[in-house]
Amino acid sequence: MQVFITSPWVPPEFIGAHGLEPRGVWFAAEPSQLPLGAGICAFAQAMIRLAETRPESAFIFSTHCDQLRRGFDALTLTLPGRVFLFNLPATWQGRVGERIFGSELERLGSFLLKIGGYPPTAKALGESMARYRLARSRLIEAGADCSARQYGEALARFHWDGTVNLGGEAQHARADGIALALVGGPLPTWQMDLLDAIERARGRVVLNATEAGERSLGLASQPEADYTASHALPDLLQLLTRSCLERCVDVFQRPNTRLYLWLKERLAARGVRGILLWHFVGCDLWRAEAQSLREAFGLPVLLLAASEARSDALRQSTRIQAFVESLG
Repeated sequence: MQVFITSPWVPPEFIGAHGLEPRGVWFAAEPSQLPLGAGICAFAQAMIRLAETRPESAFIFSTHCDQLRRGFDALTLTLPGRVFLFNLPATWQGRVGERIFGSELERLGSFLLKIGGYPPTAKALGESMARYRLARSRLIEAGADCSARQYGEALARFHWDGTVNLGGEAQHARADGIALALVGGPLPTWQMDLLDAIERARGRVVLNATEAGERSLGLASQPEADYTASHALPDLLQLLTRSCLERCVDVFQRPNTRLYLWLKERLAARGVRGILLWHFVGCDLWRAEAQSLREAFGLPVLLLAASEARSDALRQSTRIQAFVESLG
């Protein structure tokens, strides 16, 4: 059975160890467009629509996003037994977050067993953790050799099936573009035309820090963990809990200083000259960060609101072009 994940902070390796197929929603096919009410997030509605059209699958939502949490509430009435809400701890310092995350893994495990999974063995979990760790490391290393579109699609593919597929020969980004960082919420494959628009405007995305972008891979400097089968299952679960919390770098965390530290290192190292802040309608968390990003890094910031329609593509391209020209 396929189990769709709406947050990169829910560990796919844990689902895979239960004999199920984790599927990150960012690679799923473009959903049917439906009219939106005021303040409704297009991404959250797309996830609701996706769940309604996949009766044979299960869906995991998380508390990192209020709109997705409301989507879960709506689906519990229409799809009972097929949806699960993972409580991601906003507090990452100290042991409290670790205890919350560990207890959520136990709840998730019970849910996975109910929908047809089987209890994971230490061997299955260890191998799954090692495979995903290797894939994340390879993707971190590959980022500098790919165009923004190629890298974005490779990241989405990784979240879909855990593989590293760069689509053949590297498609290098234009060397003469203005170095930009794309920061913010989810960027599914059906909205990756944005990356092409940036390059047409003579911009160059050297840092994809969207939800399922490079930010979801963790830190290249993290030490290699030992995921061998010699570990007992409880030890592996503890290792998984710690690695997930260490990898999680997001705006919902309190304090969100780790997000700014992560960005600071990469913005400086890659010579970023401007930040594109990508957010969906109703995402107050990311929209509220615009001024903080300007003050923290001394860089100009352009807010880009994701739309459920393609009708504003020309307007968005024009704004991107004007922003890039202002940096030239």
